Amino acid sequence: MGALLVVMLATAMMLVFSMAAIDASRSAPYRQSFCVTWRFNVDVNNLRDWKTVPKSCESYVGSYMNRGDFSQDASLAMMEGVSFAHSVFNSSTTAGTDAFSYNAWVFDIDDTSLSNLPYYAKHSFGAEAYNDTLFSAWTAKAICPPIHATLDLFNSLKDLGFSIFFLTGRSESERNSTATNLLGAGYSGWQGLILRQSEDEGVRATLYKSAKRKSLEDLGYSIVGNVGDQWSDITGYSVGSRTFKVPNPMYYIA
Repeated sequence: MGALLVVMLATAMMLVFSMAAIDASRSAPYRQSFCVTWRFNVDVNNLRDWKTVPKSCESYVGSYMNRGDFSQDASLAMMEGVSFAHSVFNSSTTAGTDAFSYNAWVFDIDDTSLSNLPYYAKHSFGAEAYNDTLFSAWTAKAICPPIHATLDLFNSLKDLGFSIFFLTGRSESERNSTATNLLGAGYSGWQGLILRQSEDEGVRATLYKSAKRKSLEDLGYSIVGNVGDQWSDITGYSVGSRTFKVPNPMYYIA
C-alpha cells in the first residue's frame, strides 16, 4: 500500500510538472499576442492616457522598435505622405511659383522627425515611469538620430516647394539644442521652429498644437499635411488636409 501511494504521488507530481511545462511553453506566445493587440489599440487610439508600457510587453516593444517592424510601418506611412504631396503639387495652379510656398506641412519633432530610441532603450522602452530630468538631459545633447522615413518625406516636400514648420512640445529654452539637432540630423531649409512659450506651459498638447497651427493659418498658410507620432499632434482643429501618424508604442501624450 505504501509503495502504491509513493507511485501515485510520483505520477501526480510528474503530471503537475508536465502541465507547468506546457503553461511555460504557451506563456511567451500568449504574452506576445497580448502585446501585439495592446500596441494595435495604442496605434488606433483606443487606449488613452496610459502612463507606461505594460512590463510584460517591454521586450516586445523593444523588438518592434529595433528589428525592422517600426521602420517598415513608418516608411509606408511616409511614402503615402510623399504620394499625397505630389498629388497636391500636380493639381495646384501655383506649383513652381512663390505663391505655392503658402502650402505648408507641419511636423512634430520627438519620435516623429528625431528618434529618442537610444534613450528609451536604456529606460525599458517606456515600461518605466517618465523622468523629465533625465529626458531633458538626453535631448540637450542634441544627438537624436533622424527617423529616416520622415527625413525622406521632408526632403521630398522641400524639393516640391512646400513650406515646412516644426511644432514641438519642447520649451523655448531648448531652441538652440533642438535646432542644432535638426540640422545635424539632416533637416535643413525649414521655415519655422515653434516651441512652447511661458504662456503655453500646462496647456494640453492637443490644444497647444491646434492653436499654433491656427496661428500659421492666420498668417495665410494652408496646412496641407500634418505629421506626428501622437494623436495629440494630429487631432484638434486646424489639423490640415491630411494627417500622417508615425507609430509610437513607447509613450502617450494627451
